[in-house]
Amino acid sequence: MTQGEMCDVLKDFFTTELHAVDARATDLILSTDVVLTVGGVCTLAQGQKLVGACVVRNAPNDDPTEGRRGFAKTPELGEAVWVYDLRADKGDHTVRFATRINTWIAMLEIREADTQTAEGDLHLTDDDKRKSVQFLTELTTKFAVNG
Repeated sequence: MTQGEMCDVLKDFFTTELHAVDARATDLILSTDVVLTVGGVCTLAQGQKLVGACVVRNAPNDDPTEGRRGFAKTPELGEAVWVYDLRADKGDHTVRFATRINTWIAMLEIREADTQTAEGDLHLTDDDKRKSVQFLTELTTKFAVNG
């Protein structure tokens, strides 16, 4: 997978599944045609506001949550899934998802209040959380199988 493909997949998830409008990849660290062999990073913005980010990397000995407090293992969403819902305890309006597939770890961040949909601010539902976990595990699996 290339840097551009990873960002396209993230943008497609935000626009198709979360119904975000006018999301674009920003601050690309690598050229869009660089093949990601050890990992990748993509951030999305709407205007000047960061609305989401995804980090995937081959890190066989690292904690998928990167040691951040607040993550809870969430088996109802997947066997190797951790969720940190900052909306509950910090009023931050950010939800982070983390996973491990084989030697690959990934984290997805969704900034709910900053993400605009056709209906207004994004409000993540339980179904949106399931879709987010499915997206993250599928993306991580692509890296784990092909990386």
